[in-house]
Order: sequence, then structure tokens, then C-alpha cells
Amino acid sequence: MQKSDVVFELTDGELRAFSFSVSSFRQKLIHSSTAVKFDRIPIPTGLIEQGAVRDEESLKRILSDYRSQHPGKLAKAYLAVSMQQGFIGAYTLPWLSKRDRESAISLLVDEEISIPKSELYYDYFIFSEEKPKRLKIVLGATRRSILEQYAFIFDQAGFPLNEIDFAYSALGQAFGFEADQDVLYLQGESKGVKMISFRGGVPKSLRLLSSFSADDAYSETDLHEERKNEIGRFLLYHQTQQPDYNLQRIVWSGGSDVSRLAQELYSTNSNLLLEQAAIKDLPDSWQKVLEQNRGVAEVALGYGLGVISQRPGLNLWHQPFAKGKLMKAYLRLGLAATILLITGTLIWLSLSQLALPLQDELSQLSREGTDILEQNQQQAALLSAWKKASVNREKIGERLAEVQALTGSELEIKQITFKNGSLSIQGSANDSKNVQAFIKALRILGWADPSLSSYKMTVESTVDFIINAKQVQMSTQLQSLEAE
Repeated sequence: MQKSDVVFELTDGELRAFSFSVSSFRQKLIHSSTAVKFDRIPIPTGLIEQGAVRDEESLKRILSDYRSQHPGKLAKAYLAVSMQQGFIGAYTLPWLSKRDRESAISLLVDEEISIPKSELYYDYFIFSEEKPKRLKIVLGATRRSILEQYAFIFDQAGFPLNEIDFAYSALGQAFGFEADQDVLYLQGESKGVKMISFRGGVPKSLRLLSSFSADDAYSETDLHEERKNEIGRFLLYHQTQQPDYNLQRIVWSGGSDVSRLAQELYSTNSNLLLEQAAIKDLPDSWQKVLEQNRGVAEVALGYGLGVISQRPGLNLWHQPFAKGKLMKAYLRLGLAATILLITGTLIWLSLSQLALPLQDELSQLSREGTDILEQNQQQAALLSAWKKASVNREKIGERLAEVQALTGSELEIKQITFKNGSLSIQGSANDSKNVQAFIKALRILGWADPSLSSYKMTVESTVDFIINAKQVQMSTQLQSLEAE
């Protein structure tokens, strides 16, 4: 089902709703919006007074009933409100860069609008820009409490508002009045005739002309003359207050009484342009709605046309709406982050469960690997010890043979004992000099600390001796050999 946008116009006597479908192809919008509907919902007297809601519950109930009758999908909702509680004006400023415009317009708001800042919502749009000379803007403002009241009621009824604009600001943009042209617009309604003064597309003032009541003794002719006089006083007031005021055009919409009034005003000044209200570029289905509801549908259709054509206009609700969008974006990001966190945690837990058998197997393999490593280290140590023992045995044998070779006619070695790195030699010599020479020879062969532990002279004038020495130098040589 295609979504629909809806434009509401809230007046003192009724609620007007114009719904239309929006094509996804923006460039074809004006020619493809055929599903349209215009409704007029009566409002009890006193519910709306001068643009302010006096009975929130009643208005909410009316809107809720309307929403229940139209349960389709809603794309966006727009609201056109009275200017009675607001301000609108056109200003010409020196050309400013985009970076400096906001601060300059904020100063303009402080200067021109008497509403306290804490109670103020405002917006502006640029309708003419002559770089680097001038910048022409339309500035609109109203009370925050009024807009928040509207937004709350419509939201509770199922119509969250995207934009809020002044009714006749949207209409002035739709009529496409020429810039700086003074226009008088007459709109016939059930309660009388509305008179709006425009300068270009900007409404300057609004007044409701006299109408019949049950107690009035006026004839239709008297009422007509009274309305003409009111318009005359209205125009005279503007000419007095604005020296440059120059009425050039009268536009009317409504029944025969409004047409007659416009014709008679035109007859007093043939320089004026007189025309029936027309909104350009309306699709045929929209034009049919306008023809059937002259005097009441212009605002809603004009606002809707501005929406689909993306024409610049005021959005008095843009500040809280932008904050709301930002808050929703933060909430969506937070929700997405939470979902990602939960999903990641669940995935981690499931992977952890799958990894438990692998972890047990890895732990077992690690223990087996450690055992194998220890066995290899033990085997390497045993092999090293074996090699060392083999080398020591071979080297000791060679060195003991060197010691044994020192025997001769002057000195006889009877016994050589080697144990735990200590050498003990028993022998006999012809005299003490031969013993000393033998000790010296041991030092030369690398034995450490050779010393006599026993020395005895025999009856044959020979010397029996026991010499002890250590293997220090031999051990050092073995270590060097192992390092090689």
C-alpha cells in the first residue's frame, strides 16, 4: 500500500485535511499524484480561539476519530496554523556567507520579535540572493508553547507532525505573487470574508469582514456596503502606515458575494488587476478538488504543492523536529550497538562451547609434547655425558701414558693411580734430584700442584716416593674440547 502525506489547516471553525499519495520519483510528483482526498471536519465553537487550543481533549478526540476512519499508512503530516499568535516579515540583508547567516539572523530575531527566546520558535528561508550584494529572507516566528501543544495533540491522535507553517505564508508561496507587489486577497468562508494583505508572497495582515448573525437587522445590501467600507478603511490604514504601499492586484476566491465585492473594488480603480485565485501547476485531480472547494481548500492544496515541489518555505517546527530526529538516530545507534554486543556475546559463547573439546585435546597434546621434550632433553644429557666420559677416558689414558713414559734408568714408576681427578704416583729414584726433575716434568705435562706425599731413603741409597697431582689443566682442556 502506498503511503500518503496529509496537510491539515486548523481554523476557528473547522479542521481541513488534504491527503495525497507521493510517488517515489520526485521529478514526476506533480504529474503523478492522483490519489487525493479533501475533508472538512467541523470544530465546536470555542475549541480554537485566535489560533490557541482551548480544549485539548476534544481536538484530540476529533483527530483520533478521523485517524480511525483513515487507517492507511502515513508518510508525513503537515500543519498550517493561524498567524494570530505569530509573526512573519520579509527583510533585505547584506549578503552573508552561509557560515555567518545564522548568527546575523539570530540578532535580527532579537531585534524584531518581542517573544522571549525561551518561548520562541522561528525559521526563515531565502527567496532572493544577489551575491555579493543582497540577501532577501522571509522570517517567521511564534510561541513555543502553542506549537508544542499542537504537536502533542496531533501526535497523540496518530499524526506526528513533520512541519508547521503559517496558513497564508504557504498560500502566498503557492500563488506565486511577484516580489514587492502589494496584493489584496479576499477569501469567502462560511463565517464571512477573510481579507489578507500580501506583499509579494508574504502575508502582512489579516482581518475577518462582517457577517450576518441571528440578531442582525442588516439586509444583504447593507452588509455588502459595510464590507466595502471596512476594506476601504483597511487600505487607508496601510497607506498611512506604509508610505510605499501601492495596491496593484485584487485576488478573490469563494462564492458570488466575494466575486461581487472584488468587482466593485476593481471598478473604483481601473489600474488594479483583478483575478480569481489560481494555483499554478496543479495536477488535474488536485484542480478538481480546488474547483469543488473554492474558498476553503486553497491553503491545504498550496501547502501540499510546496511539499511535493520542494519549494522553499517556513517550517516553524524544524528546531524540535531536528532534535527529535537526532535523538532517534542516537537511540537507533545505541540499539544497534546493544544488538551487536548481544550477538557478539552469543557467538563467543557458542564458539567457546565448540572450542572446549579442542581445548582439552590441545591441553593433552601440550602435556604429551612436554613429556616428549623432557625425554629428548634427558636423552641429550645422557648422550652428552656419554661423549664426555668417552673423551675423558681417551684423554686420561693418553696423559697417563705420557706420565708412564717419564720412567727411565734414573727413575722408575712402580704404580700410577687416578681417581676422581687426583693422580697418585709411586716410584723410586737414584737420588732426590731425579725426583725434583720428575715433579717438574709433571707440571710441564699439565698436572696441577704436583707434590710429595711420601719420601723415603732406602739402604741401597735410592729414594722411594709418592707424588700426588690434580687434573685441573686436563679438565679445562676437556671442556675446551667439548665446546669444539
